[in-house]
Amino acid sequence: MDHEQLEESLSLYALGTLEPDPAREVESHLASGCPPCSALLRQYQGTAAMLPYALTLNTPPAGLKAKIMRALTSPNAQIAAPVEAPAPTATLILPPTKPAVPPKREIPPAKMSIPPPPDKAQPSAAAKIEWEPSKIPPQTASLRDRPAGRSLALAASLAGLLLGVSGYAYYLYATLEAERVGYVEDRMALAKATLKASDLERQLDERQRNLSKATSELNRAVKILGTTHALLAKHQDQIETLQATRLGKPAEEIARIFSSPYSKMATLSGTDMAKNAYAMVFVEPDTRRGFFYASNLPALPAGKTYQLWAITDKPVSAGIFSLDRGQKGRVMIQNVPDVTKIQKFAVSMEPAGGKPQPTGNIYLVGDL
Repeated sequence: MDHEQLEESLSLYALGTLEPDPAREVESHLASGCPPCSALLRQYQGTAAMLPYALTLNTPPAGLKAKIMRALTSPNAQIAAPVEAPAPTATLILPPTKPAVPPKREIPPAKMSIPPPPDKAQPSAAAKIEWEPSKIPPQTASLRDRPAGRSLALAASLAGLLLGVSGYAYYLYATLEAERVGYVEDRMALAKATLKASDLERQLDERQRNLSKATSELNRAVKILGTTHALLAKHQDQIETLQATRLGKPAEEIARIFSSPYSKMATLSGTDMAKNAYAMVFVEPDTRRGFFYASNLPALPAGKTYQLWAITDKPVSAGIFSLDRGQKGRVMIQNVPDVTKIQKFAVSMEPAGGKPQPTGNIYLVGDL
C-alpha cells in the first residue's frame, strides 16, 4: 500500500470500520512517525466525535413510560431476550403473527343461599344470588398487554432505531465524501504548484547557463581587446620608427623587412633592471638583415651603451645603440645569424663601443 492509499484509509480507520490487514498497515505507518498522516488522523477523529451531535433529538410521547411500565408489571409480561441492533444496511423482517385469542374460561357455578323465612311483617323477597369474589373472572387483557401488541411496539422501536442509524450512516458518508473531495482538490492544487515551480526552476537554470555563456564571451572579448590594444601600441611604435627614418635607404630596408611574408618577429620583455621596458626584433632570413626597436629603457650613464645580442650556442653581437629623448632605441642589424639557430635575443649595458661578449647586466630578453 503506497502513501496515498494509506492517507485514503485514515478516514475508515478513524471510524473503526477498516479491515484488520489494512488497519495494521496504517498503524505501522503511523508508528513510523509520519507527521502529515498523524495530523490528518486527528482531524478525522475530531470529525467522527462530533457526528452524534448532528442527529436530530426527538421527544418521546408523554404516555410511553406508563405503557412500558404496565407492560413490564403485567402478569402476562414475558422477559424478552436482548435484541442486538441491526447493521445500518440490514432489513428487519418480522415473522407473521396470529392474533392472540384469549383463553376460554369456565364460569364457576353460582352459589345460592336461601334466606330464612320472612316474618309476616316483611314482604317476601326474591332469592338473592351471590357470587364469590374469588370466582369472578379477571378482566380481559387490553390489546397493548397482549404478546402481539408487545411485538408491534418492539418492531416500531427497532424501526425508529434503524432509521436513526441509517441517517447517521448517511451523514457520516456525506462528511467523509466531502473530506475526500477536498483532499483530492488539495492534492491537485499541490501538483499544479509543484509543476509550476519545476518549470520556473528549469527556466532559471537555462537563464543561468545563458548568463554564464555570455560572461565567458565577454571575458574573452576583453582579453582579445587587451591583446589588440597591446598590438596597437607596438604598431604605433613601428609607425614612429618609420616616421623617424622615413628618408633615405634605411626606411626602404625597414619597409621591406616589415612587408616580407618571411620575416620573423621576437618580443623582448624587461628584466628586474628595467621592468617597464620592452622591445621588438624583426629579422628577414633571406637577406639576414633585421631591425630592432626598444622603448622605456633606463637612461645610459656616461661612457655606457646598450648592446643587442643574438644567442645561438653563444651570444653573438647584433649591434649597439643609444637612446633618444623619448628613451627609445633603434638599430639596423646586419649579418644576422641563421634564424633556425637563434634561441633568444637579449640587451645588456656595456662600455662605450661594445664588447665581444656580454659583461654587463641584462635589461631585455625574449625568444624568437
